[in-house]
Amino acid sequence: MIAKSQQRQFSAIALAVLLGLWGSHASALSLGRISVQSALGEPLLAEIEILDINADEAASLSSKIAPPESFKLAGLEYNPALGSLRATLQYRPNGRSFIKLNSDRAITEPFVDMLLETSWSSGRIVRDYTMLFDPPSLRDANVAV
Repeated sequence: MIAKSQQRQFSAIALAVLLGLWGSHASALSLGRISVQSALGEPLLAEIEILDINADEAASLSSKIAPPESFKLAGLEYNPALGSLRATLQYRPNGRSFIKLNSDRAITEPFVDMLLETSWSSGRIVRDYTMLFDPPSLRDANVAV
């Protein structure tokens, strides 16, 4: 079982690296970690930090979930709840940018693998993320502490 998990992880990383290199040029845009803000049974709400972006990249930035075929090639399970996902570029009051992810469909699995395709005028990157979803009662207990 561990070998299969390691093989799946290696396949996902290899696909992300290959797709990220394809069509990209030396650019400043880089994606950071994901912060999941929704709980199990709720529609997806998450944010991905953008570590470095210039005005030209921001003007042409587009993010979307990779097609189900890409998930299959990477050895990842495509979650249908990702089909309604919207990704939009947002700015914090301090000027830092992030990609806001939200969906209409509730997440019913405790973890979901996601391949995010981000493109801009001079490049493209594909990054895989694993999102963990706590039950609402556990999340509420952590907030109260």
